Amino acid sequence: MKEAIAQLPEGIRERLRQAGRLADESELDLYLVGGTVRDMLLGCARADIDLAVDGDGMGFASRLARRTEGRYTPHARFLTATVDLPEGNSLDVATARGETYERPGALPRVAPASMDVDLARRDFTINAMAVSLNARNFGNLVDPFNGRGDLRSRMVRILHDQSFIDDPTRLLRAIRFEQRLRFRLERETERRFREAVSGGVIGNLSGPRLLEQLRLICVEPDPWPVFNRLERLDTLKAIHPALASDDGLKTLVQEISRPGDLASSAYDGWWILYLVALFRPRREETLHGIVDRLKPNRRLRKAIEDMSRWSGVEQSVQSGRIDTPADFYRAVRTISEDTMLFLTLTHPDDAVRRRCETYYRHHRHTRLSIDGETLKELKIPEGPAYGQILDEVLSMKINGEIETAEEERRAARDLWSRRNRPES
Repeated sequence: MKEAIAQLPEGIRERLRQAGRLADESELDLYLVGGTVRDMLLGCARADIDLAVDGDGMGFASRLARRTEGRYTPHARFLTATVDLPEGNSLDVATARGETYERPGALPRVAPASMDVDLARRDFTINAMAVSLNARNFGNLVDPFNGRGDLRSRMVRILHDQSFIDDPTRLLRAIRFEQRLRFRLERETERRFREAVSGGVIGNLSGPRLLEQLRLICVEPDPWPVFNRLERLDTLKAIHPALASDDGLKTLVQEISRPGDLASSAYDGWWILYLVALFRPRREETLHGIVDRLKPNRRLRKAIEDMSRWSGVEQSVQSGRIDTPADFYRAVRTISEDTMLFLTLTHPDDAVRRRCETYYRHHRHTRLSIDGETLKELKIPEGPAYGQILDEVLSMKINGEIETAEEERRAARDLWSRRNRPES
């Protein structure tokens, strides 16, 4: 393992040795653990580092933060803490702990325990390895479940028969690791997986915990194989009977993955778009059922539910009731921007897609340079007409009939004049 540690950037290696020296001074055993060890053995670079202390991990993390001039953030409920280092990396430090589950699917209760117990509570053998950082045995691998052998065999294996029942989120994590690493489920693990799914254990998960696992799938480098594998294992239907992965989803995922310059680098909703793809097209009552099951935040809920609203807009476009760009703007301006980006990237009809793209790129940002104060300057009496005039001027601007601020003022004045012209 010393060779694997040598692959880490020099700055991180020095921080690990510094942490090891502090552990020796504190008479504590310190280990690299979990995904950090797995990825090192696979030769993958990793910026975030997971440490475990056989003893008071939070106290150790506090001392380590002072030693490194880093920032200490405790997470007392889980006996963990984060040390943000001055150079921008972070170390997640945990007290070695055991877990007990009051009921299947519940969040575990944690309590300090030995490192052996800590490794035994983990999800898969490939994540149940540790590397000592103490000077006397720096770099020694602790591998009680032959995780290194499963890495060589490219297998995902649970540690015990109740694993998926205790924590059903492991069902989705297993497939994430399997597809990301291009591994396969070990035969007995797959049998236990299928038993857990058919036994309904996913129903034991709260909506937010289940949704978080779906979100993590969406931020994988390639979400499609994960969703496809979950479909073949009947896991999506276990989440909700209406969910399915199909070629249509594959196409949508591929389209979303090629956004071009449509979304700025600050856009943070890609996972939302993938979930909208997963949930579409559904009857409105089905969408409500999915929302009730997953308890999404307001942003995701609106993006999902606005797909139903879009159906009415689409019918109006196809029938010609929505004709001009301004008509389209008025119809979609209260629809979620996430939903509109999804449609811009994925709609199968080129003409409709172009309408969505024009709205998303340009018209949703269109603003007038005139306002109510301008209308006062134009001697237009205050009243309900203000909103109507400004709305009509905006429509003219979106339709390309006017461009400049002076043209906006002239259009407002003309609209008011026409409204008040005596009938002949």
